[in-house]
Amino acid sequence: MRRAPMRYHVRDASGRELVVPSLADLHALYAHGFLGDDDLVRAETSDRWTRAGAMHALQGVREARAESPRKVALLVAALVVVATAIGVLLSR
Repeated sequence: MRRAPMRYHVRDASGRELVVPSLADLHALYAHGFLGDDDLVRAETSDRWTRAGAMHALQGVREARAESPRKVALLVAALVVVATAIGVLLSR
């Protein structure tokens, strides 16, 4: 028999609450910026609220996301260089 994944309750600054069906979903919401560092999170089996930014399971998500624009810019620059080189070779 499979156990159901742990659900999480999330509360934002205005007091609205959301139930997240699993840690993977919570991670995805945090990674995409739908949850802020100051939003409160608690497991369904706990009475204790924790800031999302202080959760061990979510550490490192924001840092990886912060590097993403730099990686995209580098990729775009590399594509421009390759396209320019191909253009120069074809124009000869």
